[in-house]
Amino acid sequence: MRIKTLLLAGVASGVVAAAGAASAAEVTPGGALDIKLSGQFRTGVLFGENDSISGADQGYGFYTNNRFFIDVRGKDDGSLMEYGGRIRMRLDNGRGRDEDPTGDLIDRSWLFVRGGWGEVRFGNEVGPGDDMKVFSSTIAAGTGGVDGDFNPAFADGSPFTYTVPLSGASTKIVYYTPSLAGFQAGVSFSPDDDAGGLISQIDDSDGGGRQHVEGGISYKGGFSGFDILASVTAATAKIDTATDDDADVNGVMGGISVGFGGFNVAGAYGTNGGDVEDVDYWNVGIGVAFGPAKLSLEYATAEGDDQDPTAIVASATMGLMPGLSLLTDIGLYDPDAPGSDENFAGLVAIDIQF
Repeated sequence: MRIKTLLLAGVASGVVAAAGAASAAEVTPGGALDIKLSGQFRTGVLFGENDSISGADQGYGFYTNNRFFIDVRGKDDGSLMEYGGRIRMRLDNGRGRDEDPTGDLIDRSWLFVRGGWGEVRFGNEVGPGDDMKVFSSTIAAGTGGVDGDFNPAFADGSPFTYTVPLSGASTKIVYYTPSLAGFQAGVSFSPDDDAGGLISQIDDSDGGGRQHVEGGISYKGGFSGFDILASVTAATAKIDTATDDDADVNGVMGGISVGFGGFNVAGAYGTNGGDVEDVDYWNVGIGVAFGPAKLSLEYATAEGDDQDPTAIVASATMGLMPGLSLLTDIGLYDPDAPGSDENFAGLVAIDIQF
């Protein structure tokens, strides 16, 4: 009996010890900074007449567009400066695999320091030419209309564009001024568009931009019930061409968006050139929101030396449940490129924001 009692006591003490160990191993918030996790799950189907949809002449294909954000934030009580960073991961099927070496899982990662003097960002992040641009897709529903998940107007050799030459999420330094009376300015410098954080990755042979500078000025405000968002963006860079290993490319664009009573109109005009083909482009869009639904219609065109591509895209968003929406973009596209015909294409997707 005594042996049985001792065994039971041993088991009981073991359970208590295990419970204490489990409690000690519990993961709780810690560290000096706050961490916020957010993201997007999106999956859908592409359809239409463009062979590039699936590469198999079947007129449809499935796709995913998943993103995961890690935001780190802190504030110094003495100087009142904020600091932190963001990591954006792309979790689409196939990204980062050996057969797709360009599909990096982390496509943006940068830190920032912000104070009364403005904000500095350093790392793999887009510049003001992208971040501050205002154009027709600023008010687009769906996945972004002309600037959405899929746009067949971007055929090989087409001058179709709706923005100044961008450096993308290359490694750069960015500065934004404080907002004053609704106005804000920004400027960025990227030594090499293909640099992904590696100082030895500069490669002038692939045609990527070098010494890439982007700038922008934006205004956000309103009067008499109208909401106004406007910006002017510009960029300049060095690129390789067939005849020049140090060719200049530059551009400037102005855009405005006006909203009133659930209706929005937006558009932009820009011109790109330098030691490359001159391209003028403009776009316009109208959108309306009512309840959980949002609709938009865009027209975009560009004029090059020999090609004048156009796109007309209708988009819709329908909120189904908190954080869950149905998205669609349907367009008529004319790439106006050799071997490319006018085509109809679109997509339907389910989107979850968390």
